[in-house]
Amino acid sequence: MQVTVFGASGKVGKLVVERLLSAGHTVTVFVHYNSPFIPSEQLKIIKSDVHNAAFVEAAVRGSDAVISTLGSWHTPTKDVLSAAMRFIIPAMQQSHVHRIITVTGSGALVPADKPSFGARIQHAVIGIVAKDVLRDSEMHLQLLADSGLAWTCVRSPAMRDGEAGAYRLTAVPPKPWERVSRAAVADALVAQLTELDWLQAAPHIHQS
Repeated sequence: MQVTVFGASGKVGKLVVERLLSAGHTVTVFVHYNSPFIPSEQLKIIKSDVHNAAFVEAAVRGSDAVISTLGSWHTPTKDVLSAAMRFIIPAMQQSHVHRIITVTGSGALVPADKPSFGARIQHAVIGIVAKDVLRDSEMHLQLLADSGLAWTCVRSPAMRDGEAGAYRLTAVPPKPWERVSRAAVADALVAQLTELDWLQAAPHIHQS
């Protein structure tokens, strides 16, 4: 399978690329100029910005699926997820690429959610301390929902380093104190290439 990875040079992105290559996939990595990768027959590097439609389209063309590990936390504009989707989704539609898997924070809500009182409180708190990041995350989810693509977004609590370990995906949001390893998140994202139980859905990941 040929897979395009956006945000490939990030902490989770590098783990995703490592797993894809180990599994024998052909990978196109989209990085923001500084690349930790070495090109090969199995790996193609595209250096650009997600706002560059031509380069985004080139990265998607010929792939069977897209994985995005982009995030907005450490960016000045705090709009990377939604801005990227405004270019990635049309590029996928143009190239007839249907499967996209993304990751975002567990605090983001989708219209189908029926949050508990505690979850609503948590959402409100995140909306105060990280308003722009939360808005960006939820806008990216809305864009995916409206895209007609075969999308899945894995919603994750705060991440830590360490071994992957077992994980599970559920519709139940994590507790505020839950943590999950980046390796487990990478495993979950790659697994969604073939596990189709969460199409058009945004499951939460929990460390088992």
